[in-house]
Amino acid sequence: MKNRSLVMGVAIAILALLSFTHEVKSQDEKTSTSYTVNRGVHTITHRNSQGRFQMEYEGKIEFTDDDKAIKSISRGGYLLIRKTTFGDRREVLAEPNSDGSINYEYRVGRSRQDWGKEGQEFLANVLLEVIRTTGMGAEGRVERFYKAGGVNAVMQELSHIRSDNVSRIYLDVLMDNHELSSSELVGVAQYITKELDSDYYISEIFKNHGDKFLKSQEATGAFLDVIRRMDSDHYVSQILERMLREDLDATSVAKVLQAASNMDSDHYKTEVLKELLDRRDLDNTTVDQIIKAAADIDSDHYATIILRDALDRPNLSDDAFNNLMNAVSHIDSDHYVTETFRSMLRNRDVSDKVVEAIMNRLEYMDSDHYRTLILNDLFENQKISDKYFESLLRTVTDMDSDHYASQVLSKLLKNDEISDATYSQVLSKVAEIDSDHYKVTILKDVMRGDLTKSHMMSLLKVADEIDSDYYKSEVLKGACDAVRELNDEVVKDEFRKVARGIRSDTYYGRVARCID
Repeated sequence: MKNRSLVMGVAIAILALLSFTHEVKSQDEKTSTSYTVNRGVHTITHRNSQGRFQMEYEGKIEFTDDDKAIKSISRGGYLLIRKTTFGDRREVLAEPNSDGSINYEYRVGRSRQDWGKEGQEFLANVLLEVIRTTGMGAEGRVERFYKAGGVNAVMQELSHIRSDNVSRIYLDVLMDNHELSSSELVGVAQYITKELDSDYYISEIFKNHGDKFLKSQEATGAFLDVIRRMDSDHYVSQILERMLREDLDATSVAKVLQAASNMDSDHYKTEVLKELLDRRDLDNTTVDQIIKAAADIDSDHYATIILRDALDRPNLSDDAFNNLMNAVSHIDSDHYVTETFRSMLRNRDVSDKVVEAIMNRLEYMDSDHYRTLILNDLFENQKISDKYFESLLRTVTDMDSDHYASQVLSKLLKNDEISDATYSQVLSKVAEIDSDHYKVTILKDVMRGDLTKSHMMSLLKVADEIDSDYYKSEVLKGACDAVRELNDEVVKDEFRKVARGIRSDTYYGRVARCID
């Protein structure tokens, strides 16, 4: 393969160096590298504990295969390399001649020296440092080492490179251009684990090549070892989300899920699990495992996001649904429990077992508001058998708010499928409401429907217990039409009996003759 030009190498290697500072792998030495471009002139400055070098160039520049000399410089271009070590300053300026040869100026301090062996040795030594520090010519060098000795030769060269960023550049080239075996990928992962400190650069490698590591058990294990030693859940999530855009088999998806489950951050864990749930190719076992992972999320907010997304999936298995109910039991917030239950009740016909679980959970909720929201959805979307009414009535009894209790009781009394015995039980709860206003609201609301004789008799008995003449008359006014339609003398006698309990002539007069 032909050597790439300096400019092409820079395109691969140096753009990432723009205005950044990083630490190299050595813990006892700090380095920094900066890169700027101004009107076509490129300037790279590298500093370490021993000194610094500066490189400035313009035009197209190519190096020889041994990285020790300049092969060519385009017309009008130049290369200036200046290095200072413990006060000793040396520089080389290289410019093209008209015949394509290169003219060199070599200086030591301020003194210009003849171009000869000393200058050539200085250029040879500094070029290698420049290349290894900046990543220039990475593509050509990787290919050269690979042809000479395969992956091992490339990895050997990487052992001389101290910058995580440059190491990333070389690994990108290697894995972009070559199909590595499982054992070679293991070696790459082990190198990353041992040599690279920056989670950012590790994430850049695996975002681009993570799918390659999932093709064998050995490489996947090595890959997960790298993931586990990373400190930043932010970068781990980027890697996993990028991998999930690939066509992964079920085993690989399960391994991604395992890596996500090991994350500490609920936010980033949720981002990965959501990405997983968006895949159409998930089997029931994987969905089940995602729901189980949601149960381990500490944040009610993030756990609810996953559970609601899981509920949106078609044909959720019974096992997954049961695990979802278990996950809900770990949510403390009434608000988030309500969000999950409402999604559940709107999206599918739930079994009696699920209804029972919902009813049991309601008894442990503190908010009457959220209890009522769930019950309203339950009444609208599900048929509630008599066996759950005892639990419903316990929930109503636990409610402190007459407002919310009245909403639930009114819906219960409108249920055509409840037995007379249950109807009477519900009315007994209506009678226990302290507020005549809410008590009357329930009775008037129920009397607008079709009522049996038994139900009307029970309603009138509750009305008889209302102390306020005004509210009692309001109930009877609302019952007039229904009593007339029933046209039953026993019901009419009960109506008249309740009416006679009104002490105010004014209010009594409003209802005394309404059924005759």
